[in-house]
Amino acid sequence: MFNALISLIGIPLGWVMWVLYYVVKNYGLALLLFTIFSRLIMLPVTINQQKSTAKMTMLRPQLEEIQKKYANNRQKLNEEMMALYTRENYNPMSGCLPLIVQFLILFGIIDVIYKPLRHILRLPAVFIQEAQDLLPSISQYSARAMSSQLPIVREIMQNPNPFMNLSFGAESVAKVQEFASNLMFMGIDLIGQPETSMFFDLFKGQFNPVILIPVLSGITSLLLSINTLKSTSATTEGQAGAGSIKAMMLTMPIFSVLFTFSVPAGVGLYWTFSNVVGLLQNLVVYKFYNPKEMAEKAQREYEERKERERQERIEAKKRALEQGDQEEAKALSKKEQNRRKLAEARRRDAEKYGEVYQEVTDDDL
Repeated sequence: MFNALISLIGIPLGWVMWVLYYVVKNYGLALLLFTIFSRLIMLPVTINQQKSTAKMTMLRPQLEEIQKKYANNRQKLNEEMMALYTRENYNPMSGCLPLIVQFLILFGIIDVIYKPLRHILRLPAVFIQEAQDLLPSISQYSARAMSSQLPIVREIMQNPNPFMNLSFGAESVAKVQEFASNLMFMGIDLIGQPETSMFFDLFKGQFNPVILIPVLSGITSLLLSINTLKSTSATTEGQAGAGSIKAMMLTMPIFSVLFTFSVPAGVGLYWTFSNVVGLLQNLVVYKFYNPKEMAEKAQREYEERKERERQERIEAKKRALEQGDQEEAKALSKKEQNRRKLAEARRRDAEKYGEVYQEVTDDDL
C-alpha cells in the first residue's frame, strides 16, 4: 500500500524530472531545478504557515484564559477552543501542512530516483521487466528490491552485452549509457550510496566524494533549523510546547545525516538542495511576512474590533434606554390626557347637577 502511494506520487513528479533532464542533460542540475520548482509550488503554503503562526500568537491570550476558566471541564474547554478557532477563522492543523507536502514530494522524488528507467528515460516496460528478470542471474542484486532499476543502470555501465538481446535492447542500452554519462555532479556519483566506512577510508588516503552528501545534508539542515527557530522565536517564546518544537528542529540535522546514508546520493542531493532553497525562501518570506510584525498587526486588529464591539454595545444600550424613556413619556402623556378628560367631565357634571367638583387623583385613573 505504501509503495503504491509512493509510485502514484512519483508519476507526475517523474514527468517534471523527465522534462528538466532533457532540457539540461545533467542529472544533478535537473535535481536542482526540480527542487526550485517544488519549493515554488510550496511558497503559498509557506506563506499561509507564517500567517497561521502569527494568528496563533494573537489567539494565545484568549486560549490561556479559556484553559484557566475551564481547567476542570475538558469537554467545555474543547468546545470553547473550537468556538474560538471558528470565530477567528483559524485551523490549528494548518501549520503541519508544509511538512506533509514536503515529505510527500520527497517520497515521490525517491520513487523517481530509484526508477530512472521508467520516469526519466521512459524505456519500454517490457525491457524494464526483462532486465529485472535477467539481473539476478548475472549479478548479486535482487530484482525484487525497490531500487532494482539502479542496479540495472550500474550493470549496463559495466557490462551492457547481456541486455542487448532483450526486447528493444540496443535502443534502451544506448539511452541508459547516455544517461550514465550524465550522472556525475561535481565529482559525485548520484546513483552511489554513502556508507559510514567511507569516513574511515579517509584515514587511508581514500576519498569518495559521495560521502560529502551526508555532510552537506547535515550542515544545510542545521542552518535551516537555526534560521527557522530564529524567525519563529518571537511568536513561540513562552508558548506551551515551544521546547518540543525547538528540540524537534534541532534533531532534524541528525535525521538528515541518517536519512542520506540510507538512500542513493541523488536523493541526498535533492534533500540538500531543498535545505538550501528552503533557507533562501525563508529569508525572503520572512522579509515580507515577518511573523512578529504579523502577530502585532493581528493583535491590533483584534483590539480594534473588540473596541468597536464594545462601542456598539454601549450605543445599543443607549438606544434601548432612550426607547424606554420615550415609551415612558408616551405612557405619561396618555395618562395626563385621561386626567384632563376626566376632570372636564366632572366639571360639567358639577355645573349641571350643582354638585361639588372633586379633583382627579391617580386612583381615579
